[in-house]
Amino acid sequence: MAWLVVGVALLAGLTAALLGHLDWAGRLAVQGWRRFRPEPPKTATVSVEQLAADLHRLADGLERAYRQDEPAKMARLTAASLAYDWVLLSAARTLQVPAPRSAPLDPIDRLEMEAALAAQGLDW
Repeated sequence: MAWLVVGVALLAGLTAALLGHLDWAGRLAVQGWRRFRPEPPKTATVSVEQLAADLHRLADGLERAYRQDEPAKMARLTAASLAYDWVLLSAARTLQVPAPRSAPLDPIDRLEMEAALAAQGLDW
């Protein structure tokens, strides 16, 4: 008798799910599944040409920030150098050049990465 009750309950649940009345249960099941089996992180691939253009633009912005004498110059320099460092790290990963784990880079590391990327043929 218990099997009959369980079978009817499963049949009713399946019917309701097929009719779209239990979409919240499906979302809950997917969330539970992803909690125990998370999806691998997806990496966005950026073309080498786009990286070179970004490096060129950010290098120009960094030079402009050095030359300008405006309020909050240190904040502008910090933001410009961090952006430049992140794109350098992205270019290094794309071209498989050994690089430090994260920004900010000290000036020696930045110069070494620029030289390694230039040796790989990246021109900006």
